[in-house]
Parts: sequence; C-alpha cells; structure tokens
Amino acid sequence: MKNYQTPGQQNIWIEKVRRRITEWGSKNLRDYPWRKTKNPYEILVAEFMLHRTRAEQVKIKYDDFIKKYPDFASIVESGQKNIRMEFQELGLAWRSNSLYSLSEIVIKKYDGKLPLDKDILLSLPGVGNYIALAVICFSTGIPEPILDTNTVRIIGRIFNLKINDSSRRNMKFEKIMWKLVEQSDPEIFLFSMIDFGAKICTSQKPKCGLCPVNDICCFTTKNGGKLK
Repeated sequence: MKNYQTPGQQNIWIEKVRRRITEWGSKNLRDYPWRKTKNPYEILVAEFMLHRTRAEQVKIKYDDFIKKYPDFASIVESGQKNIRMEFQELGLAWRSNSLYSLSEIVIKKYDGKLPLDKDILLSLPGVGNYIALAVICFSTGIPEPILDTNTVRIIGRIFNLKINDSSRRNMKFEKIMWKLVEQSDPEIFLFSMIDFGAKICTSQKPKCGLCPVNDICCFTTKNGGKLK
C-alpha cells in the first residue's frame, strides 16, 4: 500500500492531487448561481439552504429567495413566519429561525453588513466552522481549509486516513486541505473537490476508473487495484 511517511513525498502527491482535480473541475463543474457571487449575504443564504439538502433542490429555490430578500434588512422586515415558510419548502424550517435571528443581530450590531471575521461568524446563530470558512473563502478568495462530507472522503481515501464523524475537526485532514488550497485558486479548487466527490469519488460505488488520481490513491490500492 502507498504511504506518505516523509513530508517531501506527501507534498509531491498533494501537488498532483491539486493539479489533477483542478483540471478535472475545469471541464466538469456544476453550474450554481451561488458560485457566481462574491456577496457574503448571498453566499451565507446558500450555505444555510444547502445544509442537508441536495444542491439541485436548492437551485430551484435560491434565485427567487434572493430576489425577494436581497439583504438582511429584508429578512427582518418580512418577519420570522414568512422566512420559515420559505425554508419549509426545502424541508429546512428549523434553519429559518437561525437565519432570522442572525439577520437581526447583523442589523443591530453590524449595520447590516456581515462581518468577515471567523470568530464573529462563529458567534452567530446557525453558523458552524464550515459555513464560516465558506463565507470567508468564497466572498474574498482567501484560502481556507474547508472540510465537508465530500472533501473529507476524498482526502481520507487518497491519503489513507480513517474517516469518521470527527474527521472534519481532525488536524491531519485540515493540514492536508491547507496545503491543497494555499497555492491554488481556492474557490475553483474547492468547487472542483466538492463536485468531484459528488460525481466521481462518491460514498457508494465510486467511479475509480474515471478518477484522475487513481494511480496515487490508497483507496484504489487497498482494493487490489480494481477500478470500478
């Protein structure tokens, strides 16, 4: 089985992963409206909607929501009941309460502008580490080690790291993700990773035969080199 016992070897393989997945993404990225904006508010709304919801389902609702509620003030003015009804269509009524409370705080404390500071973001209702880093990275282009179900699975398989519920908070995963994003266009690379996990490195029956990094992937090696 391949291993990464020396930092030098790991760095070489990280560069290969970064380059090949980015190249894959240049031809295969999915088209979503929230990927075309730098507006922190619009990115935050998308991340709230995407929580435990299929992106294709969010795509149907997202544009209409942003048109009706273009900023935090419009959410507060509309009232908590109306926002809850909007999110109920996505099966996320419970998330609407956090977004409404967050909007009230941003209006009162930050003059309606979302602070792009990780600690402040984490103090807001409904914002965890993933959403905080996603908002910062996708609105500013600043590299952040964003770990979600897809990126954790890809990193774990390639670098032979055990994947469990705490992997998103595991320093080994975070260290590798830092190295992957710090020398690339972080947005494009992260979108590529997310879509690569959704299309190729899937949780069930991954399409290893179509994978551009199958020659250096521990998951492929552990399965006897059998490419599915």
